[in-house]
Amino acid sequence: MSKYANFRNAALSAAVALSMAAFPAVAHAQDALVVRTQQQLRADGYYNGPIDGIDGPETQAAIRHYQYQNDLAVNGQLDRQTCRRLGVFERTEAFPAPNGFATAPSSATVSAAQRRLVREGFYKGNLDGILGPETAAAIREYQKNSNLNITGQLDPATLNSLGVAK
Repeated sequence: MSKYANFRNAALSAAVALSMAAFPAVAHAQDALVVRTQQQLRADGYYNGPIDGIDGPETQAAIRHYQYQNDLAVNGQLDRQTCRRLGVFERTEAFPAPNGFATAPSSATVSAAQRRLVREGFYKGNLDGILGPETAAAIREYQKNSNLNITGQLDPATLNSLGVAK
């Protein structure tokens, strides 16, 4: 074998070893969507595991249970319908905004909705203008009690029912 071939083989072996050593860290990297999902599933009583952002067996089992209880396709995955029903935002903008608008509602709109949800007895959290898991859960309860499509989002019908302008 030539010196070049030995060098090339050594370089390839090192590259393969490095990529294999790095793979577990990448496979278990924390995912913000999974964190939000775990938080919401815990708030809804479906998940008791750690809030670690890892889409592992415990998280997938909780997602499957949630999907089953909410008449969704049971696959243990954070698909579009599951994200919408949970009220968590998707990983990318590949999906259109789930609230029927081109963009997410403004902080002022979320604050106004939170105030109305407090008055109606559905929300007990901070009036912070953030559409987080607690706000989304309150919206879902309001939607259920108001015979609206249950999305956990401030869609046009929900905003209209709440008397909140976008």
